[in-house]
Amino acid sequence: MSEQAVRPHSGVSARTMPLALFLLCFPAASLAVKGGASALSLIIAVVCLVMLIRVALRSQAAFNWDATDTWITLGLASPIVVVLVIEACHGKLVGNTLDSPSRFLAAVPVFLMLRRVRLDALRTADLSFAIGAIVALIDMLASPRVEDRGRNAFLDAIHFGDIALALGILSVLSLGWWRKDPLIVRIVKIAGLGAGLAASAISGSRGGWIAIPVMAVIVALTHHGRTARRWKIVVTLAIGAVVVVGGLMTTAVQDRFAALANDYSQFEAGNKDTSLGVRLQLYRVGLKIVAQHPWEGLGAHGFHDAMPGFAQSGALTPLAAHFGMGETHNQFLAWLTDYGVLGGLALVAIYLVPCIVFARSLHSPHPSARRSSTMGLAFVVSFLIFGFSVEMFDLKLVTAFYATVVAVLLSISANQHAQHLAL
Repeated sequence: MSEQAVRPHSGVSARTMPLALFLLCFPAASLAVKGGASALSLIIAVVCLVMLIRVALRSQAAFNWDATDTWITLGLASPIVVVLVIEACHGKLVGNTLDSPSRFLAAVPVFLMLRRVRLDALRTADLSFAIGAIVALIDMLASPRVEDRGRNAFLDAIHFGDIALALGILSVLSLGWWRKDPLIVRIVKIAGLGAGLAASAISGSRGGWIAIPVMAVIVALTHHGRTARRWKIVVTLAIGAVVVVGGLMTTAVQDRFAALANDYSQFEAGNKDTSLGVRLQLYRVGLKIVAQHPWEGLGAHGFHDAMPGFAQSGALTPLAAHFGMGETHNQFLAWLTDYGVLGGLALVAIYLVPCIVFARSLHSPHPSARRSSTMGLAFVVSFLIFGFSVEMFDLKLVTAFYATVVAVLLSISANQHAQHLAL
């Protein structure tokens, strides 16, 4: 296939301007505007679907469907397929259970279309994560605290803190993403890291902090060579400096870890109604449900509906049952208890399939694609870690944010035109 057959206009044109603006604004709008992530993800999905159909009708060569398209489509479509199948088996279809899975499906045309756009038109994503992290901190500081924990006006502290942390990490990983950054751009990106870490610390979302050293390991494993060593040193020093300074300047992190130790001591002494104690109770009954209903799960809202029975039997304290009616506090148990093994496999797919594509793209001939692969691996693994202590995908906003960012980073790392660009 010749380059001429697939080569669209380079740079940002009138045709790709909506995509360019979306890439720049999406992270910030997700946390600054209520419903912004969900609405923007659906709008851009429709725009990309229309563009994709036009490309397919105009030239089969330009469309050029391949195995990567197939695997990403299957991975992102698997949640909604599994939900429909399992709920049909239980004879109970519940409309609101399709809200989050549909956001994964909406990311498919975004990936397919952006992958077919030249990388030049996607460069507006460069500062998007830094801007998003800084906006998150500003929004948090402008919003009233709840139980002395920072958050914005419409998202709870845990989800808000985790997303802010992910944006901060992506901000520093984007150093030199498309070119050698001017000094002012480097300052903004490092400020984005600081803002993301600060917002996470103020939120008290301690479950997500485990992701920080894991991100450092990913950076170390995915970069090689002299230039890579310099880049790793810069990123490591930036993360280390901000973490140390932040730890010295605020007692929020220390207080949260002290509270965790106190919760464990109380749990051992018989007080189960602490933050940690409630989670351990829910995990225990969740594993019991999985053992009793491994294949089909309990169906739509099954874990929620089972809480009163567990409370009456004494398996849960009334407080734990109350919180369990909100969520399981573990993404894997949430899908396994409601949708069985198929639900677990669908959840694995939305993590594993993108990671495989990102890992393969680490060897791309284009440096921007390689950097996107590192960023993508860091982002997906961070959400995987977040999911061990909270349900990340029970909210449309969070699901739309994750699925769309993954689609964007995949479209850059596996871009069909990367091999034609001058390195």
